[in-house]
Amino acid sequence: MGKLTVTSRLLIALVILAIGAATNAGTAKPRRQTATVKITERGFEPYVLKFRRGIRTRITFVRTTDATCANEVVFPEFGIRRELPLNQPVVITLTPTKRGEFSFTCGMNMMRGKLIVQ
Repeated sequence: MGKLTVTSRLLIALVILAIGAATNAGTAKPRRQTATVKITERGFEPYVLKFRRGIRTRITFVRTTDATCANEVVFPEFGIRRELPLNQPVVITLTPTKRGEFSFTCGMNMMRGKLIVQ
């Protein structure tokens, strides 16, 4: 076998890097998880959110109606309570550290959603 040229060596190195990146793409942890929840006449949409444990999570709530009691959102297990002004995005940031199911509700505890941490 003859000597490899510089171009051939670079091409081989790029192929190896690409294979390594493709292999690790499914296993690397994301830096942040995001979701958007709309509050409509039917409640929280979506009402179930799934996230991974230990990753910073950003949930944006947008109340699009005045026809419900959901003028605030409460995450009891995380000690979070935020007002939800009509048609204004409200961002809640948290890092779930435990696996499990956690509720979020309106201020009157009538409308409910679920945060599933895996």
